[in-house]
Amino acid sequence: MNLCLDIGNTRTKAAVFNAAGQLQTLQVYTGKPTRRQISRLIQAQKITQAILSAVATYNNSLNDTLQNHTRHFIHFSHQTPVPVKNAYQTPATLGLDRLAAVVGAQHRFPQTNLLVIDAGTCITYDFLDAGGTYHGGGISPGIATKFKALHTFTGRLPLITVQPAETANIPLVGNNTQNSILSGVIWGTIAEVAGIVHQYRQQFDPLKILFTGGDAIFFENRLKSKIFACPNLVPEGLNKILLYNAGKM
Repeated sequence: MNLCLDIGNTRTKAAVFNAAGQLQTLQVYTGKPTRRQISRLIQAQKITQAILSAVATYNNSLNDTLQNHTRHFIHFSHQTPVPVKNAYQTPATLGLDRLAAVVGAQHRFPQTNLLVIDAGTCITYDFLDAGGTYHGGGISPGIATKFKALHTFTGRLPLITVQPAETANIPLVGNNTQNSILSGVIWGTIAEVAGIVHQYRQQFDPLKILFTGGDAIFFENRLKSKIFACPNLVPEGLNKILLYNAGKM
């Protein structure tokens, strides 16, 4: 069994894949998992190989746990070989979750122009061409980040928190301050994503759009373009990177 740890800004995904590359179990931790939690997971799932990717700080002792309790461990970094060509001009500053997501996308749709949109703390746009070259994309504030910015950088606007299920009937015209913030952030973000998708389609048609990230559900039924919802795209990509490097040993 393979363990893929994706440590993000607000949560950690621990995904276990079998030898056929199928997702067996997925655990989501709020914040960072402890060594004890990961040790139990390794024992319970009979993990033999593991990869860890982090875009936020974490307890480095997790590396020791994974190194000591598996046959093969990769701490995913910018030096780790990946099965795509990386044309990003500053690879050392590229978010590893972005790179893992495009690897996962390429595995799902090989030899296809792909735009991966990861909606979380930030909304990232990542383009991989049909020849397997990753070119980069864009980064903008995510929904929760926009809410926090409005509250932090103004004198009187309240901090809004909202779950996707609560946004089904967000009015375009807000009739109070809370609804005005909701309208501006939700509908503004939807317009942003739709506009960027349109521009990519104009330049790189044919193009497949893949959505992932905790806030992807906000967009599933609000975009006219056909999209593929892939909630575990980053762990899937990490598993492919793990297998790609295990084959080199």
